Amino acid sequence: MFTLRQLEFVVAVAEEGGFTAAASRCHTVQSALSHQIARLEEALGTRLFERGARHVRPTAAGDVFLLHARLTLQAAARLQEEMALALGTVRGRINIGQITSLNVVDVPALLAAFRNAHPAVEVHLKAGMSDALLAELELGQLDLALVGVGPQVSLPPQHRLLHEEGLSLVMPVGHALAAAASVPLQALQGLPLAALVPGAGVRRMLDDALRERGIQAQLQYEVTHSELQQQLVAAGLAVAVVPDSMATRMQRTVVRPLREAFRFRTCAVWRQDPTPAARALLALLPSPAA
Repeated sequence: MFTLRQLEFVVAVAEEGGFTAAASRCHTVQSALSHQIARLEEALGTRLFERGARHVRPTAAGDVFLLHARLTLQAAARLQEEMALALGTVRGRINIGQITSLNVVDVPALLAAFRNAHPAVEVHLKAGMSDALLAELELGQLDLALVGVGPQVSLPPQHRLLHEEGLSLVMPVGHALAAAASVPLQALQGLPLAALVPGAGVRRMLDDALRERGIQAQLQYEVTHSELQQQLVAAGLAVAVVPDSMATRMQRTVVRPLREAFRFRTCAVWRQDPTPAARALLALLPSPAA
């Protein structure tokens, strides 16, 4: 009744919000794409899209069709990948997510090794916060994610612990707390704080710990990368709570471990049924932590 190419056209129109953008994405002319969708709608006996002056939106029938069209396209792509693997080649596409301040895995070196071993795989990488990456993984938008989380976050069975560490307080040179060998979390009471934005694993750990202890820190700076945290602390504007390995990289600051025991985990998490490309990348990751 329909072809994979027609399914691609329908998905493209829905995701791009119009026929012109969809045709460009599918490397075809708009008239050809519109004709194929019209033929498909005629065969199905229903319209898949509501055509407005500025926007194109799926109808109720279109939403049903889109759900199964995406599943069919994913299955077709997976079939091609598994057949290529059976013939000795890893092919396809892999979508990877990583936290913005990842430092315990050398991702550029990892991807360079992966490209050398499997040049036929199309690699896409995006950085984000752990909560968002895990949500995209669950939706099937990512194949594998490198995330940082606390023990309160329950990960799916298909994950690998890469690194585990505590948290440290990073403060400006000459800060009053610099004389201590370690710092209790209670010392953050009233201090200006530079933290990652909500959604980051370490931010969730910090928020939970402060709330449980009734500590009122002054959250003045919310940033998306540890480099800006370091700059704010070095300028004398705030203190920051970061993973131990991150703290040692923050120059022109003073670092002291937090007295409380925290367990910040860096993990690789992947889909329940990993593609050949995902399995190949997992094989290049460090061995499970002891």
